[in-house]
Amino acid sequence: MAISETAAEPIAQQSKRRIHQRLFRSEANDKLPITIRHERIYILPTRRGLAFLGVLLLMLLASMNYRLNLGYALSFILVGLFASSLLSTYLNLVQLTFVSIRAKDTFSGEPLVFEVTVTEPGNRARHSIQIATTESSDQIDIKPGRSSVAKLSLPSPARGVSSLGRITLSSDFPLGLWRGWGYVHAESNGYIYPAPETPVAPFQGVQSGKLKGSQKSDEREFRELRAYQITDNLSSIAWKTVARGGPWYTKEFETTDSENCDIEIRWADSNKNLSSEQRLSRMCAWLLEAEKKSLPYDFQLPGFGTVSKKRGSSHLKACLRQLASFNTDIHRS
Repeated sequence: MAISETAAEPIAQQSKRRIHQRLFRSEANDKLPITIRHERIYILPTRRGLAFLGVLLLMLLASMNYRLNLGYALSFILVGLFASSLLSTYLNLVQLTFVSIRAKDTFSGEPLVFEVTVTEPGNRARHSIQIATTESSDQIDIKPGRSSVAKLSLPSPARGVSSLGRITLSSDFPLGLWRGWGYVHAESNGYIYPAPETPVAPFQGVQSGKLKGSQKSDEREFRELRAYQITDNLSSIAWKTVARGGPWYTKEFETTDSENCDIEIRWADSNKNLSSEQRLSRMCAWLLEAEKKSLPYDFQLPGFGTVSKKRGSSHLKACLRQLASFNTDIHRS
């Protein structure tokens, strides 16, 4: 039964995609840990290797022309050296195991660092292993039966979720005559948080006036005076300084355990006159400030569920990752 052209075309496309994936690992289909086997390794002569072959050819022609037995012997010895270096290059890469790829979340404008852990499971030392992407590279040596970590640093000019992409491991050990390489492409994402706004704007979602007992703001431990902002509470203004004709300042106090403020960090509380990215930067600053003062806080962002009132590094990380992956094209108001 003949297959129609419309039915054959998808099959041809699928076959082409499978071949392309097998050769170039263009899709992130690898699952870690993964071991580099012979079918993933490609080897070709380097420029130095091609030059070496050219010299060998000249030596062989000269030996044939002048009937130099020592010339023959030297040529064949160097050919053997060239072939044995091919095997050494191959053995330097085969059976390496990629154990994990971890990203260190960062803020916009700072480099995003991925840590790639590679293990040598046997008893062979590995030398000059190059781990690279299109934007970064690192070289590692691995002792027998040990692991080594390659650090790949990517630029992060904008907020978002960044993928490491395809990793190329390569080596020209021991003589630089051959270059062997292979590809690993596993799912690996790093979060780039918005850069926090400076100076930090006052919290807009604070339900103030909830203090245990009869403790008032002027009875708390005074910390510093800062420049007055239009959104500051009037009760916190340094009125004595203003009455003497001085500049307007706002009093800040240390947060104590007796204080029971409900902190709510919400998209709706950020200034709607700011751009979406500026609003995210303000919320990021609020998160860091609340964590710095050890205040429990609720966090709410459109498109995500409300993160209940907590504090701590894991809570902060979950909130910051929401800011990093927030889609401003969908939520603009």
